Amino acid sequence: MYMGRPLDIIVINEDFIKLAENYYKHLLQLGYSSQYTKMRYLFINEFFSYLEQKGQTRIDKITTGQIIEYYNYISHRPNKTEGGTLSEKSTYAHMRNIRGLFIMLQHKRQIKINPCSTLKIHYPASDIEERTVLTQKEIKELYKATETSQERAILSMAYGCGLRVGELVKCDIENVRLREKILIVPDGKNSKRRVVPMSSGTIKDLTDYYYNERDELTKGRKYNPRESAFMLNLIGGRMQKWTYNYMLKELIKRSRNASLQEKEVTMHTLRHSIATHLIEKGVKVEHVRMFLGHSQLESTQIYIHISKEILKSLAR
Repeated sequence: MYMGRPLDIIVINEDFIKLAENYYKHLLQLGYSSQYTKMRYLFINEFFSYLEQKGQTRIDKITTGQIIEYYNYISHRPNKTEGGTLSEKSTYAHMRNIRGLFIMLQHKRQIKINPCSTLKIHYPASDIEERTVLTQKEIKELYKATETSQERAILSMAYGCGLRVGELVKCDIENVRLREKILIVPDGKNSKRRVVPMSSGTIKDLTDYYYNERDELTKGRKYNPRESAFMLNLIGGRMQKWTYNYMLKELIKRSRNASLQEKEVTMHTLRHSIATHLIEKGVKVEHVRMFLGHSQLESTQIYIHISKEILKSLAR
């Protein structure tokens, strides 16, 4: 198997070459897309190339100290495409990938001790600070501002189900299982499939839209009888990202909440908000991770930090 490596990344050790290929296959088995998997394959080869240059050729002899040294290296090495150094987020992705490798090796009993087990790899703080989160009161105000069943249904899919806007766009009728009380995301981020449980309120909102309003939208000039989209726009086509965000902006205007109007709010803000609210209500982080479809627990733990920051601001 050959997936290509940048010319300046050379791995000679046969064990490392085979291990990189096994890790590639492992990621595919976990459900990651080929594009994501190829990128992680290149990351691992860069790590192996670094180890070879340091004279280390046995994966079971890697120490925590050597991984810390690699972190210092990758944090300061030049960005090969944009110049400068790697961003904090890119460095984080490299290190998280190495940890994924050692977790795989530990599960396969190819190593006795995981050198990453004591390392704390923090998600970039700047990325946390940039995330806008609405309060539960603000979410209620958005629901109150709705004028149609469709608007409520969209809020319930984005907030109540925590869907990304791209997942909203792709959602088909067959993905919404009202009787089973679940919504299926067949092709989420990194092409991962997940099943989202729906609350009674969400089920009611989606039912009201589907049985009372969607049929009227099928009379639009762009409606195709074979259109499988659950959410249709005013002319009968599949609703797109910009329409979702436009609808949200209209709801914010109608709410007449000055504080809400000052915030940078997008459909993704609703996903951040439900994650934070679930954490605040005491839902276990692992359950929130599964709900959101995160691959790594660290991505979900960000919302613990956000929740704490919100509580701090309220106490001031």
